[in-house]
Amino acid sequence: MRQRLFFLILFVSSMAFAATDSTTIFQGYSGGMMLHAGYLFGDNPTAVLPDGSSLSSKGMTCGIGGSLRVNLMRHLRVGCEGFVSTMNSQYTNQRKYLQSGSYVRTGWGGVLADACWRGEHIWHFVGGSVGGGAMRTLAVSQGSEEDWLPEESAVLHKQGFMYINPYMGIDWCMTKRVHVCLRMDWMLAFAERSVLFPTGPRLYVGFMFCH
Repeated sequence: MRQRLFFLILFVSSMAFAATDSTTIFQGYSGGMMLHAGYLFGDNPTAVLPDGSSLSSKGMTCGIGGSLRVNLMRHLRVGCEGFVSTMNSQYTNQRKYLQSGSYVRTGWGGVLADACWRGEHIWHFVGGSVGGGAMRTLAVSQGSEEDWLPEESAVLHKQGFMYINPYMGIDWCMTKRVHVCLRMDWMLAFAERSVLFPTGPRLYVGFMFCH
C-alpha cells in the first residue's frame, strides 16, 4: 500500500509541475513500437492444480506493443498504449516444473500521461498509465505438447483486471525525428480488490517517430 501511495504522489506531483510550465499548447506528437523483457513472480492462492497444489509463477517474460503521445505545453505528454507479454517458465509450489507449453500471457492497454524534460540529446520522463487488460494462464502439470493426446491434468484460466502502471525512462534523440526510447515500469494489476499475480519489473526498448 505504501509503495502504491508513493508512486501516486510522484505521478500527481510531476503532472502538476508539467501543467504549470507552458508555452505553446500543442507541440507535436510521437509514436512507435517497443519490445520488452522482464521478470515476474508471485503466488496465486486461487489457482489450484489437479494434484491439489497452488500455482506459483516465476520467470522471464517478453513481448511487444506500442504507444502514441501528444506533446502539450513544455513538459506534459498524454496518449495511449497497448502491449502483450508472455511468460513460459512456471512451476508449482512444490518446485515441480510444469510441462512445456504452459504459459501466462497478459494483454493490456490504456491511457498515459508523463512529464518530460527535453535536453539537446536526452529526454528524461516520468509518469504512468491506467487501463485494463486480461491475463490468461495455461498450466499443464502432466502431459506433452508434442503429441495429440488429451491432457488430463491441466488448468486454463482467463481473468480481466484494471491496472496502474508507474514508469520512468529516457529518449535518446538519434535525430530530430527518430528517438530510441528506454523505459522501465512495474504494473500493478487489480482484480477482485486484490493485486493480481504474477507481477514484476519490465524493461522496454523501441523507436519513437516524432512529428
